Amino acid sequence: MAVRFTNARKKKMSQGAMASVFALALAFPVAAATAASANPQNPTVVLRGTVSCASFGSEFVPTALSVESSRASNSTAINAATPRALYSQLSLNPVSAGAGDNATATLTCTSTEDGLEETKVVDFQLTRPPGATVTRTLNIL
Repeated sequence: MAVRFTNARKKKMSQGAMASVFALALAFPVAAATAASANPQNPTVVLRGTVSCASFGSEFVPTALSVESSRASNSTAINAATPRALYSQLSLNPVSAGAGDNATATLTCTSTEDGLEETKVVDFQLTRPPGATVTRTLNIL
């Protein structure tokens, strides 16, 4: 999993902060299977999970999440009052069977103080869950 940070103002991330981001990435895998309930032949994957803008400061809250793969794309608005929030029902169709598709998730974080936007970009492998489920967990912390 690759994490990239972009912003309107140049900000340097300390080595300690970067280590924290990677520690969180290891603690919360990008894709983890959840409960089953759908047709295994269904090319749809529904993403849900937790997103956080805390790495930009306590005044930044998640406002949007978009996911784009080689075959599908979708986005959702996030209405959060805190730096950490949940999202659900971000549906992507079609998703390739087997190895899946290369995908990029972009989390937009907005400052509640001055409206400045920061983004986190995560590259990951979007795969269909095993069995009958269509739901995957994607956490961006």
